Amino acid sequence: MKVFSKNILFLGEAILNSYAQVFFSRNKTFALLLLLVSFFDIWAGVSGLISLVAANVIAFIMGFSPFYIKEGTYGFNSLLVGLGIGLYFQPGIEIVLLTVLSSALTLFIGLFLQGVFAKYALPFLSVPFLLGLWMIMMGSSDLTTLGISERGIYEANEFYDIGGQSLVNLYHSIQNLGLFDSVSIFLKSLGAIFFQSNWLAGLLILLGLLLYSRIAFTLAIYGFYVAYLFYGLIGANISELSYTYIGFNFILTSIALGGFYIIPSLYSYLWIVLLLPIVVLITLSSMQWFAPYQLSIYALPFNVVTLLFLYILKLRYKPNAKLQEVRVQHNSPEKNLYFFRNNALRMSSMGFSGFQLPFMGEWTVTQAHDGEYTHKDEWRHAWDFAIVDDEGKQFKKHGNVVEDYYCYNKLILSPADGEVVNILDGVPDNEIGKVNLDQNWGNSLVIHHHGGFYSQLSHFKEDSFTVKKGDFVKKGDVLGTCGNSGRSPFPHIHFQFQTTPYIGSATFEVALPHYMERINNQVVLKSYSQPIKSAKLLRGDAHPLLVQTLGFQLGQKFSFEVISGHNDKMILSQKDWHFEVKSDVLSNTYLYCGLTNSRAYFSIEANVLQFHNYLGNRRSLLYYLYLSCYKIYLGYYPNLNVRAEFPPNLIYGAGKLFIQDFIAPFHIYLKSEYQLNYLDKIDRITSEKIELKSKVICSYPNEKVYLKNEIIVESGALLRIKIYTKGKTLEIRCGNMQAY
Repeated sequence: MKVFSKNILFLGEAILNSYAQVFFSRNKTFALLLLLVSFFDIWAGVSGLISLVAANVIAFIMGFSPFYIKEGTYGFNSLLVGLGIGLYFQPGIEIVLLTVLSSALTLFIGLFLQGVFAKYALPFLSVPFLLGLWMIMMGSSDLTTLGISERGIYEANEFYDIGGQSLVNLYHSIQNLGLFDSVSIFLKSLGAIFFQSNWLAGLLILLGLLLYSRIAFTLAIYGFYVAYLFYGLIGANISELSYTYIGFNFILTSIALGGFYIIPSLYSYLWIVLLLPIVVLITLSSMQWFAPYQLSIYALPFNVVTLLFLYILKLRYKPNAKLQEVRVQHNSPEKNLYFFRNNALRMSSMGFSGFQLPFMGEWTVTQAHDGEYTHKDEWRHAWDFAIVDDEGKQFKKHGNVVEDYYCYNKLILSPADGEVVNILDGVPDNEIGKVNLDQNWGNSLVIHHHGGFYSQLSHFKEDSFTVKKGDFVKKGDVLGTCGNSGRSPFPHIHFQFQTTPYIGSATFEVALPHYMERINNQVVLKSYSQPIKSAKLLRGDAHPLLVQTLGFQLGQKFSFEVISGHNDKMILSQKDWHFEVKSDVLSNTYLYCGLTNSRAYFSIEANVLQFHNYLGNRRSLLYYLYLSCYKIYLGYYPNLNVRAEFPPNLIYGAGKLFIQDFIAPFHIYLKSEYQLNYLDKIDRITSEKIELKSKVICSYPNEKVYLKNEIIVESGALLRIKIYTKGKTLEIRCGNMQAY
């Protein structure tokens, strides 16, 4: 019985998601509204639902991905085919059979196209619907037992069937208001997406769009009127939009390319101005192509332009930062935008995970990218490091010999895991102030890292290498010591990234994932940044206490006890909370709360724990753990400051976000910052207790502290957190973060 109930719930969610998928959504309220609209024509609604259920059941029985079934990926095209069949033909048992067969055909086409398009990372959109319904319509003349329906022709009759004479009277009253023809055509075009070509269906869908996404709502109107104005500009027959199922092509293209598959921005909106006229031209020409066959073009222009544009974007040599494809789909233009922007602020696309600085202690950048001495042209993306004292000097005594220099003979470490593929030794150190131009790079080595790129370190001390060609090294392994060989007037270490294994190869631009920088006697954690000249950098090591407690491992389970505050309505009234570390199909790791079905996605690299996204109930304890530990360096440095920005949709409520969503592609004013400070109370190596303080600061309407936290980590993997917000206090404790 439990299995049966579970399958019914699964099918129910798949059905709702299939309705919402037509508008690139998974919003359940929007889905219910679309379900209602589909039943404005009862038989069309029934036929669509039968087709949808049949497709999902067949996909399930055949063993296709439950994920795609549940998402509605395999159902929405069959839904559209069913709606079309239900509208075009008279009800009857023959139509039920035809609907089921058409559903199966559309599903098979979709599965085939999924396999083909997946090679190019493209969606199959509603191409299966087009092919499936065209086949049925072209063969309908030979289906002599099927009666052709005349429903959908006379609007007044349709309104009478829906709501009787009172709705017909309302319809005539609105008609007499003298609405602009364009408004009527726009609403009918929206309704036509669900084969309901009347303004009431369009009005309800528009309301659903507004509830689902303010950006999609705006793009629907914007895209339609760009096309409408172009119709008038070129002198095309605008009136045909009012009686053909084609106006929705402009709406769907605008939503798809303005904000769903492309990150919403000023530039995506500007591209719509160019792309929609192309959709119009394809619409006009394809109508002529299909006229001899008495077929509607349906969503053909939308599919052609959307797939064409998405494909050519993938051929770009260097993706334009002003027009970005959505890499991780959140099924909402707003969430796509907020997530992308937050990641862009926190993680540079030029960064590579797993890298650390190639030294211990504090070193200074003596030459950075595009440096004034040797970092020029194809070698411009590199750094030189040396140790500099408080007086700005690199040496003690007189600095006449290499031994006077602080960095000379200091250990140089591997920046990441990899294989030593090239090594050059035997170049003696230079006298101070002199350079060896014949052996420019001096003693150097090149390491091949995961992903097909390389790092090069140069100017080692002669005979100091502790590795040889072919050795595999781990991040932090000793490679040798700093010297003064090659083109090096003073001892220093040269560090660069490249795409070939040869010493002296051209460099390419990379941002370092995480490192500490001393700025005006304050130590700040920098992430995915490029150190500039004179920056004082520190490479810290992980603290065993923090790693043991917050270094989450896949499969790890732990529980929190709410000591106080569980009755303050901050969280659900639950004393004990259980979490587990899991990963999804894309190997993204997350903390999972089974009680609230919530997820907090995170990563750990270069000894930094970062949360990236939260999905679920905000009254879950997991949400407050996400806020408290949003970004934590798993080492310890006294008075270290950590900063990060939250995406607006995970801090602010729906009311404030409603207005922000409309203008989000152009400006974001709802901002919130995470701040973490390490208290200077411990011996960083031997201490059995570390205290951290974090807070969340909101900037709108006035800057204020939204939430404060005290995080106490103790030996034995004990974690205690006190959370203060809105005059309430929540205290939680985990007695053993390793497992339960």
